[in-house]
This record gives sequence, structure tokens and C-alpha cells, in this order.
Amino acid sequence: MFRFAPSLSDDLHVGDLRIALLTYIKATQEKQKLSLRFSDLDQKENIAQKAQEIAELLSLFQISYHDSLYQSHNRKFHQQLATKLLMDKNAFSCFCPSDISDSNLPYDGTCESLDDATVLNNEAPFSVRIRRPHSAISYHDILKGDIEIGKKEIDSFMILHQDKTPTSDFATAIDDLLGDISMIIVDESQLPHTPKQVLVRDYLGYDKQINYVHLPSISNAHDFSLTALLEEGFLPSAISNYLISLGHQSAHEIFDLDEAITWFDLKDLSMQPQIFDIEKLKEINRAHIQKMPSLSLAKLFSYSSKDLGELAKIYTSEGSTINEIKPKVDAIFATKEPMEMIESYPALVEIAKEAPYFKDFDEFKEYLLSKSGLEEESFLSALRFMLTGAKQGPDLNDIYPHIKNYLGEIIK
Repeated sequence: MFRFAPSLSDDLHVGDLRIALLTYIKATQEKQKLSLRFSDLDQKENIAQKAQEIAELLSLFQISYHDSLYQSHNRKFHQQLATKLLMDKNAFSCFCPSDISDSNLPYDGTCESLDDATVLNNEAPFSVRIRRPHSAISYHDILKGDIEIGKKEIDSFMILHQDKTPTSDFATAIDDLLGDISMIIVDESQLPHTPKQVLVRDYLGYDKQINYVHLPSISNAHDFSLTALLEEGFLPSAISNYLISLGHQSAHEIFDLDEAITWFDLKDLSMQPQIFDIEKLKEINRAHIQKMPSLSLAKLFSYSSKDLGELAKIYTSEGSTINEIKPKVDAIFATKEPMEMIESYPALVEIAKEAPYFKDFDEFKEYLLSKSGLEEESFLSALRFMLTGAKQGPDLNDIYPHIKNYLGEIIK
């Protein structure tokens, strides 16, 4: 079993999606199930709504999963296993004030040596802390190899707060144990947390080896919200393509998720931190627009013709996203104000309205030129504006085949 555990307190960013994509790819390759686990320990409101938003986003990126659960739903197991650790003397009650007990500072061991009688007779609120490891903590990382953390590098960290809610590290360790997780893919910022989770499972006698993958961070990941990128008009397939290829040695530049599953190898990932390059994403997005079935593309622009999907592809020479291209296509069908610099523009429009159907652009152009009597330079400017609503743009020879059947709607 694999798991992806997004937080419900923040919007998904590109680093989160990268982890989800690589986890899904690896789970699919291993023919294992993927579980979606919502980290909701710190979230108090709008949990269901936020979880639904995340689930819908993952679906948009073609990431499917076997089941989903809220981390808080395992709270009784967190408390039961914390009790077991207490009974086995692998954890202890800590009566330090909450402002000290909840801090992230190394614990000074004040309560670690209290005898049972003192603990039983103390009615003050208490948290629960795990005891320092007796030996080094070791685990395997697919990218970094075997890792060993010295016993002195892990202090007696808290596992239950005074209100008996679990800390993130403890809940995560227990949830991975209960879920029979075999591999965990996380950002390398989680490196300090992994040995703590391994220690918890070691103390509980859980001997299944969980393989880790600590991905090199995307240094500017938090600058790029997935929702914002989609609203800007980037295709989900292009975003996935870029994130899967980020730091990966592959001969494939443009691909979809199903293709990546057939050849992606975690071991080919660079160990270096990555930077999310929006210009590179734009380049890949243009390629995915070009690759997209024309009718499907047209529907993204609220049109229903393959011709207009092909027309949109032509405008990738001027725009990289759906939002940049759509106004250019819409301008073709919009009502156009007469060009003030060319007095005969209205007359050219009337001639075009009455013109016969021409399959070939050059024939159409020559007919209008001869009927209008305009000089060629002025005529070409007026013709472009009449057909596209713009003073410049892609070659009209490329545009005309895709708009010739709609001239009645365009020329007005």
C-alpha cells in the first residue's frame, strides 16, 4: 500500500502534486493500492469541503486512489498505542507546563525519571513523550541509500498533547503502521521527521521495512498554487508532464501520465534541489495544446468545431495558455469597429459579405483586392482586421482554412 497525505490547512502547490504523481506512478508500477490520507490534526473548520477540493484536483490530474480517510479518525488507535508505549516504559508522562511541553525546543528530560508513585499522585495535566532510542535508528531511502541516525540525535519528543490529541509525527507513524504502507514518498524537508516515525514503530515491535523516498525540494514550490495555474489556463496534462520530468533523466520530453508509468524510474531523479520554471511550463503547455484532440481543445474555448480547435493550435505561436489564446480566437468572431485609418474598410466588409465561397485563400484575397480597388498594403491590413480583429498575428494563409466555413459569422 502507498499513501499520499495532503494537509487540509493549505492549498495544494506544485510540490504536493509532484509527490502525488510520483506516488501514483510507483504504486501503479508495483500493482499496489494508493490510499489518500487527509492530515487534518490541525484543521478545525471546512474539513469536508477542503478534502473534496483536493480529491477533485487529484481526479483532474488523473490520479485515482483506492480509499480515503481522515487522520483524526484514527485517534482512538493513537491513544491506545500511546498507552502501550507508556506501559512498556518506552514513553513517559510529562507534567511540564504546556508552553514548555508544546515547544519545539529539545526536551531537557525533567519528567523522564519520575517514578510510578510520583506520576500516579500527580493530578496536573500531562502530555506523553517517547523515550530516547537505545540505539541508532536506521531506514532505507531509495535515492539516498541506507541512512542511520545516532541515538543522541533524537530527543524525547512529544507523542500526545495534554488534551491527548496526537502530534503529527506520532499519528503519521501509527497511520502508516495501520495502513501497512510499504513505501513513502515525501519532500526532503521531512528528513528530520522520518527517524522519529521509525522509532515509534520500532518501539511498538513493527518490523516491516518501509522504504522512503525523500525528494529533492522544489525551492519555490509554495509560489505556485495548483488552482492558480489552472485558472491561468495551464492544462493538467502539461503540469503533470513538467513535474514528472523535473529533475528526471529521460529521453521523453512531451508525454502523458499513462506513458510515464511505462518508463519512469525513481532512481533516475536528480539529487539536486529543483526550481519551478514557469517559462518551461509554458513551453510544455504549448506542446500539449498542439497534441490535444482538436474537438476537445475547441470545447475548452466554448466552441464545438474541430476547425476552431485547429485554429487555437495556430495561436500557440502567440500564446502559451488557454487564457492567452482564447481572446485571440474570440476576437475573430467578435463585432469589429471600423478601422479609422482606412476609409474604404466598411466597403471591403460589404464586398466580403457578398463574395462567393472560396476554398483557397489566395483566390479569396485576389477577389476582394480587385473588387475593393485598395492598394495592396492598405488592403492586407484591412483584410487581417476584418478576419481576425487584430492588426497582426499568424499568417492568414494558415488561419483561413479553419475559418472559411464561418465567414458569415465573422464578417459583420
